Amino acid sequence: MELRILKDYEINNIQNIDEEKLIFIGAFDEHLVGYIGIYDFYRIDYLYVNKDYRNRGIGSQLIELVKKYAFNDLIVKGHPYFEHLGFINDHGYDIYHCQTSNTFKSYDEVQNFIASQKSRVYALTNFKNFMNDMANPQLLLKCIHIGGTNGKGSTTNYLSSVLQSEGYKVASFTSPALVSRLDIMRINGQSIDEETIIQYANRYMQLWLNYELSMFEIEVFISIMYFISQHVDYALFEVGLGGELDATNIIEPLIAVNTNIGLDHTEYLGDTYEKIAKTKGGIIKDNIPFITGENKQECIDVFRSICDQHHSSLLQLDSIENIHLDQNQVIYDYKNYHVTLNTTALYQANNSALALDILLYLRDNGLIHLNDENLLNGLYEAKWLGRFETVNENPLIIIDGAHNKEGMEAFYNSAKYYTKIKIIFSALRDKDTHAMIKLLLRLTDDVTICEFDYYRAQSAEILAENFPVKIEKDWHKAIDDAFYHDGVVFITGSLYFLSQVRPYILSKK
Repeated sequence: MELRILKDYEINNIQNIDEEKLIFIGAFDEHLVGYIGIYDFYRIDYLYVNKDYRNRGIGSQLIELVKKYAFNDLIVKGHPYFEHLGFINDHGYDIYHCQTSNTFKSYDEVQNFIASQKSRVYALTNFKNFMNDMANPQLLLKCIHIGGTNGKGSTTNYLSSVLQSEGYKVASFTSPALVSRLDIMRINGQSIDEETIIQYANRYMQLWLNYELSMFEIEVFISIMYFISQHVDYALFEVGLGGELDATNIIEPLIAVNTNIGLDHTEYLGDTYEKIAKTKGGIIKDNIPFITGENKQECIDVFRSICDQHHSSLLQLDSIENIHLDQNQVIYDYKNYHVTLNTTALYQANNSALALDILLYLRDNGLIHLNDENLLNGLYEAKWLGRFETVNENPLIIIDGAHNKEGMEAFYNSAKYYTKIKIIFSALRDKDTHAMIKLLLRLTDDVTICEFDYYRAQSAEILAENFPVKIEKDWHKAIDDAFYHDGVVFITGSLYFLSQVRPYILSKK
């Protein structure tokens, strides 16, 4: 017997229900034979089994499933049927007390537990089985899925900003975090709180262990359940790594997105553009449109082939015209729109135009309401930490997470308009840092290589090779010295590096 979340049209076929906090789960044996409705994760309002399928345990299976969704007590109007399923009668209601552990008392304990699980897996079997046994709650969310080598976070941020400008409640799942791990799950820019994470961990820890979920799978699951509980209008999921086997690929989006293809994470994704495009194209699903900002023909050919297999339309970014900087703003024309961005990072033209195209597709297909004023205001108001972000004015200090060769090329094209440049750089071991440092030296001969505390970080000596650069292992000292620089200071490289650097600089103001 298959148990799964019912879609809107299936619910409407049951009866006319207009209650956003009511979730229906159906039992299927080739066709719908029963359903249960749970209100806001705590109250059973509906339970029905077709008379031809009764006495087969279908009702019991549905009840056992909704027990997994409840956090504290699950209640239902009193009936003898529920009492043999663990419910206790109390003043006309039957109450089930959920089995929640008290293993975790603090957020740090939860983080240590999650971090102790497999860091990432390269198969989705366990996670799919887990979500299937939970009736695939992710189907309740209206999602947009954003993959690519660079620009995923920025594109997600532009989408979120515009949708919020229109008045929608927007969730986002992005990684890595720049300030706190809590930041990977946000609603209207507000991060999930520690107490909520603790609650989810105490409720589901044993299930996570039973299914041997990885750290990233646990975080994706928490985000899904949290977004559902908060009744968001749209949920934006950024791919963590690759696409096909990434934990976020459990969702069923309104549209799937690829920003671009670069030769990054080649040990996992492949060593050619075609191989990486095939892996990232794994987020393409049946009859769901796919849009990309990539223009390399070998990648487009791969995407088109995958889209054909899934009967999905392939959409491509049009030409962006008249890109220029004017008074610390990026300005360009795209289709019929004159766009202004509140940034000096020229590479954000591509990310914002891709977001614009996604939004136009959703609007044209009746999936969102959006007026042009909110569209343009949302693009202008978008702020994304760590992407050409000014963190100090005197001296001017700009941080940018150019964490691979393609990202560094984009950074270079924006940074080259500045003079009297000083650069502080550090990166991870698995990056093409040789090509990255060559680009940095085209900007200035004042480049300092540092180290930072992270298990994948590269040593300063190996990063420096034989380049004419300075080595200062202690990044704190490099930044302290940079405050005396007469010009602009760029701090770039790994986002994990910036996550440590950024609060240090802000604390000195």
